[in-house]
Amino acid sequence: MRKLLVVLPLLLSACRGPAAQPGQPGADAGTGPDAGASSELDQYVLARMQTARIPGLAAVSVKGDHTVFSGAWGEADLSVHRPVTTNTLFMLGSVSKTVTAVALMQLYELGKLKLDDPIDAVLGYQARNPKFPDIPITSRMLLSHTSSIEDGVHSFDYYVMDMDSPISLQALYDGYLEPGGAYYDASNWNSTNAPGTHYSYSNLGLSLAGLLVERISGMRLQDYCQQHIFAPLAMNETSFFLKGLDRTHIAMPYSVDSSGNYVPAGYYCYPDYPDGQLRTSASQLALFLMAFIQFGQSGGAHILSMATVEEMRKQQPSSQEGLSWETETIGGKQLLGHGGSDLGVSTMMLFDPTTGAGFVVLTNGNVYGNGDPTQLQALDEIYAKMLELAEN
Repeated sequence: MRKLLVVLPLLLSACRGPAAQPGQPGADAGTGPDAGASSELDQYVLARMQTARIPGLAAVSVKGDHTVFSGAWGEADLSVHRPVTTNTLFMLGSVSKTVTAVALMQLYELGKLKLDDPIDAVLGYQARNPKFPDIPITSRMLLSHTSSIEDGVHSFDYYVMDMDSPISLQALYDGYLEPGGAYYDASNWNSTNAPGTHYSYSNLGLSLAGLLVERISGMRLQDYCQQHIFAPLAMNETSFFLKGLDRTHIAMPYSVDSSGNYVPAGYYCYPDYPDGQLRTSASQLALFLMAFIQFGQSGGAHILSMATVEEMRKQQPSSQEGLSWETETIGGKQLLGHGGSDLGVSTMMLFDPTTGAGFVVLTNGNVYGNGDPTQLQALDEIYAKMLELAEN
């Protein structure tokens, strides 16, 4: 969970108004330069939403430093028929990891850490795999999923409903990493492969990078990101926490029961929030994506240097990805970004490094959790269409 687990081959193919029913356009639909073609595009998207069993979807296509298209369809909350808009807040799932990584890399740029130094000094104790006690964990390992920290058998037992987790990041890792800790289990560590030698996707490994941000900066991760990422990029309603957000602005996540009915998953949270709990809108996330497309700068804001972005884009040693930025293939094109999956959450943010064309698609459907090939393909086709809009 919290990660895009499956991406099938993608196929290229070619609103402000009353509350939308499932399968009907929502607000902001067809708000691009080719808005006259919105009816055809609406039909394309809505048909695939119905196949994928997605109640609501918001999308933004970008090229370089400008928005090419933005649109929204369906409902954010079926119980009150609240339509999705491009300003509706969605839980991002693992797309959140890219923001946590940028925060840590900002501190790297300031000389507050080195990517290949042990994180022990920052944590105040040795964080070591019990099977490989002489090999230290580094920031590079955390961001490239090679730390040997695993999502243990109990790592998803700590979800809470309608509130932020009462377990702090510090308390979580004090109990998760060391034998005898409150959240420790042998499955929390890879017992076969030494740190730095093997790629194994890890929510808890990446989330530890968020604790490093807090320890180094002396600020909560949310406060740090608000000051150094969200505010500079005008992401004015973006948060890792439920507290402080207007819940009437947040899309309700939905799964589908055995009878085919939508079932609300509720607003849930967990202690390892840096790996998947960020909530924002498609329009705001597009601002973040454009900054990364342009090597750290957008609209006068400067969040990273070109050299740092280049390092983050580069495939890392023993890893299958960069520093929390993954590679996906669409229509034979190599794209960079990240997908997200959690209960009632299926999201994607990708761009083409050669053209600067990219897109954000946020949904409140359980497509990746269902794992149905037909549903996955329908969502993939929406991604492909948004990329096509960005390119043209």
